[in-house]
Amino acid sequence: METYGLPATVGFKTGEKGILPDRPTLVLFHGAGGSSQTFLQQLRPLDRVMNVLAVDLPGHGATPGPGRDVISAYADWVEEAFSSFSVPVFFLGGHSMGGAIAQELALRSWPRIRGLILIATGAELRVSAKIIAGLAKEPEPTLAQINKWCFSPEADPQLLRQSLELLQQTPIQVIYNDFQACNRFDRSENALTITLPTLILVGERDVMTPPAFAEALQKQILHSKLVQVPGAGHLVMLEKPKEVNQAIEAFISEVP
Repeated sequence: METYGLPATVGFKTGEKGILPDRPTLVLFHGAGGSSQTFLQQLRPLDRVMNVLAVDLPGHGATPGPGRDVISAYADWVEEAFSSFSVPVFFLGGHSMGGAIAQELALRSWPRIRGLILIATGAELRVSAKIIAGLAKEPEPTLAQINKWCFSPEADPQLLRQSLELLQQTPIQVIYNDFQACNRFDRSENALTITLPTLILVGERDVMTPPAFAEALQKQILHSKLVQVPGAGHLVMLEKPKEVNQAIEAFISEVP
């Protein structure tokens, strides 16, 4: 299997065409407890016009090792894993926790980033103390509740079942650490220094990272555009993939 210069231990998925020269490349990072499968609805449709690579963070999907309990440690891992990546400059996207990782890398002025796509995230990601305690004491019902909160009330029940099955594949300690990392993340005083072209996407009915989070980000990041997707919850790219993909494609086509 082609690794595109990534370490052999890094799990990832691409579109059918893989990574081709002379096309823009989008690298995507999932949220807490997720994996590259979070972006299955983006890989094939966007593969028509760009390279798409969805990555499994450590402890998730096909990437071994412990997870991390601070966002900066995930960012350290990304910098190391991508040190020999075959594409020198790419768009960096992330959902929720993945969006926090993308912000952290942008604030480090990581020179490989051409633009940011921040999905259902914020400059800070406070987590309810009940969620943290529930993951420690009653993980199964807590995971089911988290999964329910990730969708709008009108979402397809089969989509919720599939999402929960994927979430349950991640070790509970990794999920617990992910939510701790989110809870500790606060770059609200630094986001003003991000100058990269940025697309901010949020579901209109997101209760995990409500639209107010995205609106605050849009005000802080100078060269940013906000797209609110009607009728979608936190996992907006699964619930409304067509709208998300259109917004991503339009944004990337506009960046010089």
